[in-house]
Amino acid sequence: MSSIPEEIYHEILLSLPVKSLLICKSVCKNWYSLISTSDFVQLHLHFTTQRNNPILMLEGSPSDKVLNFIGYDSLASSVCEFEDAAIEMHYPFKSSLHYHVRLVGSCNGLVCILLVDNDFEGFLCLWNPATREYKKIAIPSFSIMNYEVAAFGYAHKTDDYKLVVGFMESGALLIKDSTLVQVYTLASNSWEPRQTVPYQFPYYMQRHGVLVNGDFHWLAIAQDKFFLLCLDISDESFKELQLLPIELLDQKHNPCINLGVLEGCLCVIFTSSVNDVTIHREVWEMLDYGVQESWTRRYIITHENIIRNLFFYVSPLWCYENGKILFMNAGRLVLYDPEHGSARELHEHRNVSRLAGNYIESLVSLKSGTYVGGEGRIEELRET
Repeated sequence: MSSIPEEIYHEILLSLPVKSLLICKSVCKNWYSLISTSDFVQLHLHFTTQRNNPILMLEGSPSDKVLNFIGYDSLASSVCEFEDAAIEMHYPFKSSLHYHVRLVGSCNGLVCILLVDNDFEGFLCLWNPATREYKKIAIPSFSIMNYEVAAFGYAHKTDDYKLVVGFMESGALLIKDSTLVQVYTLASNSWEPRQTVPYQFPYYMQRHGVLVNGDFHWLAIAQDKFFLLCLDISDESFKELQLLPIELLDQKHNPCINLGVLEGCLCVIFTSSVNDVTIHREVWEMLDYGVQESWTRRYIITHENIIRNLFFYVSPLWCYENGKILFMNAGRLVLYDPEHGSARELHEHRNVSRLAGNYIESLVSLKSGTYVGGEGRIEELRET
């Protein structure tokens, strides 16, 4: 090893997947020390993020208790079957017969999941699928099943990970046009005292927010006004953005407006319908973040695979270099070709998924010392 210049093997190590790096830690003390440093972990994460090659996470149906991981390249292949390419992950507590799994969020290789038993009681868990480390999160004095919004992300100002949960509470504490918010921080492993914010998040909106420009975004209502709401997770502060396309501002009570992200830009998907029959879906993109005049209508979609299921959430998941877009529509994956106006479902036989999210592998540690048994197979997704 001494014959290889340090900068050379350092560069090689940074290019390796996490599983290979975990093996390399057993090679020698120097490599173990290097790979274990926070600087190496952050630099490896940076390079992984720059490659922009995430993996798609998919929930199974409520009865399946399944969490699938699949590469975007596999989904775009015309010869690949979903059932063959998807890898069922062994998430924490999967071996228990009592718990169903729900995705809450993902950030820097850490995944936040909600585990729910048959009595609709549950708990939260943070999990690094690449290293198999996990950390069970104690629930404060509210029912996690009632949450309306949740955001899991990295707080740059404090170098910490936070989970923000907003929920409605019945009884005397229920206030019209308000949501109770509670924040968990990983470093302290504790929940902060709850606070009330003067917003409502309609049930048909995306609960887990849209991450753009480092902040989370929702469509919200306050005092009968409809607007974009932005959350700075570092400051735990909400900010109103009156930035919807002018053409859509009159649709504040329409249940068919959804947020998404398209090629790194915030987008709105608006459904035009007559007598509860969908005519088409319009995709608007905010080309210049924070500038209302930059809203541009990119697509008008009329294909049946995209416009059906009027009252279900539709969202873009990924944009391919050839211009095709992967949508989630009513729990189904649909690959749409804007150039030809064509679309095809990628799993036609059953409703495989309910919620989806992007994941990148990392060495980020939860410092819990608890690990899921068995080996994950994330590295195989890179080879399919």
